[in-house]
Amino acid sequence: MIKLESILNEVANAAGVNMGSTMSKPIPKAIILAGAPGAGKGFVLKGLNIGQLPILNVDNAYIENLKKAQVSLDLKNASAEDRSKQAKAMADANKEFAGKVEKTIEGKKSFILDGTAASYKKTEALVQELKKAGYEVFMLYVYTDLERSLKQNELRFAASGGKDRSLAPAIVLSTWNKVTNNYAPYRELFGDNNFISVANTLEDEKLEDLEAIKDKYLKPYKAKNTKPKSAARQRYSDKQKEKANNELKKLLADDGVKDIIDNSVAKEEAQAKLGQFLKGE
Repeated sequence: MIKLESILNEVANAAGVNMGSTMSKPIPKAIILAGAPGAGKGFVLKGLNIGQLPILNVDNAYIENLKKAQVSLDLKNASAEDRSKQAKAMADANKEFAGKVEKTIEGKKSFILDGTAASYKKTEALVQELKKAGYEVFMLYVYTDLERSLKQNELRFAASGGKDRSLAPAIVLSTWNKVTNNYAPYRELFGDNNFISVANTLEDEKLEDLEAIKDKYLKPYKAKNTKPKSAARQRYSDKQKEKANNELKKLLADDGVKDIIDNSVAKEEAQAKLGQFLKGE
């Protein structure tokens, strides 16, 4: 029996048409998540029917590395020595994770990248790489208040029964600052058709004074017995801290994040738009 495919190819060849070019493969999709720790990115994803779409997250390798190094996942209470070990665990995890992402891209597989997207430079480079590889790329940005991010991190280890990691509050503070300042650049990078944001904010009264927030969420977990910095290193650290404090105070002002909240949508609307993107609608 002559196969239908053979007949179609014969007809196409007679007409000078290459069937291989007309029967193209589905375009691979990549969804990049952005949001500070505790923003609720996973909560938004839960209502989305993603089927077998893999979710790539560096945390999986990071947690395994922490366990191998015998470092408690309760990193907010980590000693100076354990914080040094966790830095190496993260560096090794990032190296392993980068290889996993590259392999996924080479295989032209659709995927969700679950991270904070704190580095605009790295995310922009990834987007360009994905587009060059033939991907369609979408960003789901999830905003939350600084205090909610710190509070969720504080409760995370205990709430998970010790299975999930908490972070040093200073890292959460720094990540929130970077991610929140990245909102406008990301919106421009992806364009309105391939970008959507959701805002998970505190309903009860929240602290808005930066020093009050630090006293409540950072001071109790400040690492002890740390090695003193050199004079030059201390000057650099003080300069970076002053810059970050000025950025944070600006964001915590009444209009600091108004644009993000005003342009965010309900979780259900975000899920619907993500579903349309995955279906190619």
